[in-house]
Amino acid sequence: MITKTVREVALIGAPTDVGASDRGASMGPEALRVAGIQQALAARGISVTDLGNLSGPANPSLPPAAGYRHLAEVVEWNQRVHDAVYQALADRLTPVLLGGDHCLAVGSISAVARHCRQQGRKLRVLWLDAHADFNTSDLSPSGNVHGMPVACLCGFGPEVLTGIGGQIPAIGSQWIRQIGIRSVDSGERRFLHEQGMEVFDMRYIDEVGMRRRPTCM
Repeated sequence: MITKTVREVALIGAPTDVGASDRGASMGPEALRVAGIQQALAARGISVTDLGNLSGPANPSLPPAAGYRHLAEVVEWNQRVHDAVYQALADRLTPVLLGGDHCLAVGSISAVARHCRQQGRKLRVLWLDAHADFNTSDLSPSGNVHGMPVACLCGFGPEVLTGIGGQIPAIGSQWIRQIGIRSVDSGERRFLHEQGMEVFDMRYIDEVGMRRRPTCM
């Protein structure tokens, strides 16, 4: 008898906007719930457990210090995200992080990378975004860490962030495919090119499509 495997998903909310200068991303988890994300997944035969929201420090709304805005708060949120995502994977659940602040990708992806290392599995990261998020404190005029998570995951950033997950770098730039990029700072663009990042920007997608491998930006 053939039985259908039921996929099990864990929703994890992270209501914060500490990685940005503008407020609002903290409302993302509840907006997704109100929009019916759990019901939409269940309608596709997925078993969903909502683990609720993580708690963490409030947004202090301070200017950047030493090139980073709210670094201590960003680190604490990402550590809590890492721990929750890693535990969900250990429990054989597929974690779906409900966030909004891109800085949280440091915690979530580093947790997946840690799990994959321990399981001897390969990892590929698909980064679907208008922005490459490959800035550093030297390149970013704002100091907003929400523009830096991919760089931090690749080992470029403060050790308190790059070391979340237990290995620096958490992932290699060759593991990443950036898709839909349309807005990149000039210094960031050069840095992407230096690291050999594979980017399918919007112009490439419009003119060529996704079948052919792109050149680096």
